[in-house]
Amino acid sequence: MASPQTRLSTVSAPRPARARQAGQRTGQRPGSLWYALHLPPLQALPEFRRRQYLFALAGLMQACSSDISLHETALVCEVRSALRYFGGIEAIHEKLSGAIRRQLREWELPGELSHAAAPTMTGSLLLARAGGGRAVYRRANLHAALQGLPVAVLQPDREQGRRLHNMGIRCLGDLWRLPVGGLVTRFGSDFVDQLDRALGKTPEAARKYVAPPSFRAALELPAESADLDRLLPAAEELLKRLCDFLVQRDLATSRLEFSLLHERREATAAPIELRRAGRCRQHFLLLLQTRLGELELPAPVIALRLAVNRFDAYLDRDLQLLRNDKGGNADETGVDRLLEQLQARLGEKQIRGIEAVADHRPEYASRDFDHAEGGKAGPDTPVAGLARPLWLLGEPRRLACRDGQPLYHGPVSLVSGPERIESGWWSGDDVRRDYYVGEEENGCRLWLYRERGGERHWYLHGYFA
Repeated sequence: MASPQTRLSTVSAPRPARARQAGQRTGQRPGSLWYALHLPPLQALPEFRRRQYLFALAGLMQACSSDISLHETALVCEVRSALRYFGGIEAIHEKLSGAIRRQLREWELPGELSHAAAPTMTGSLLLARAGGGRAVYRRANLHAALQGLPVAVLQPDREQGRRLHNMGIRCLGDLWRLPVGGLVTRFGSDFVDQLDRALGKTPEAARKYVAPPSFRAALELPAESADLDRLLPAAEELLKRLCDFLVQRDLATSRLEFSLLHERREATAAPIELRRAGRCRQHFLLLLQTRLGELELPAPVIALRLAVNRFDAYLDRDLQLLRNDKGGNADETGVDRLLEQLQARLGEKQIRGIEAVADHRPEYASRDFDHAEGGKAGPDTPVAGLARPLWLLGEPRRLACRDGQPLYHGPVSLVSGPERIESGWWSGDDVRRDYYVGEEENGCRLWLYRERGGERHWYLHGYFA
């Protein structure tokens, strides 16, 4: 493995003077030059973790190139256009390898890596897997540079490796001396295509890295202010920039990170959570105005900052082919916006929802959840088809009994029932009950049950509205 200070060895061949002059006269431009970083420490990681790390490292490579391709344990970027700016391939290598080694150390991974440069992506990858430290600038020199590499750089599977060993093939040059048809028959077209891609004989499919969207904007105030109403024009300008950003990329967002900056104090955070992702500037501004009304500033504000990292695809809520303005269709967006305003006023964790859970036992048949995270059970969760009160007691209340009739503020008449529930034996909370709907003399309806075992007491479990 070559260290970051190791100079890349160059593989080249003398070019005839006549050819050089012809190239200068016709204005020919050199092709691509791909810089590859092979990262063996990523091989032992799970696939999802490896991909996560590759995306993070690709973000570091954007410092030198905007054309980055992701591979299983390697990153390849095009650097021909950046050679003059950075001062050559060695300067690019030192810059990128240093940043990536530091990141690997933060992840507590070995800083082992190898590097190479070549006019083709596959060629640079093969050179990097072989130990790296080489730069091939011209496609005509690729054959000479690659032919001595061991066949292991092609990453054959176990059966292919056994066949190569038995045939006495040790390097790529041995493969090129064999008939292509026989190689395809023995090793498959995918294996042989690597050789053609390495030499530039067939096109290469690049798995390009696309940086995730990110929005950052800040605006300084003309003078420090402790009046929150005076902050709204600056906030509206930031929101306008955000909405333009979202419209251009056909995106929406469900969380805005507003910060109020002070002179000698830490910034005051004013996050905004949305129930559904959107990009309406007026709605954003209304939520921010509500949020600011609940803040107590520790010092005057000198600047505003807005950051957004959570993005979703934009979906228009009006999906009707012909809109019926006079219909009685409920507007879900209006309910969502009401909840978002309540959350902005009361706090992020104060708005909660309730949902059904697939359990026959009443104590476990529903749960409350944070509105921001949403319910997990979904609309298909089965619920009881019989009458259920909305108000359940935290602990069932034992009732007195007279002549076999339960008493609660007086005698309770049984209207319907029984509904038998026997469940929970597997969890240690065994329930064996007969439930009834009861009615008091004043018309109030109760939900009662009687034990099926023991002394068979009566209990009050809930109230009907």
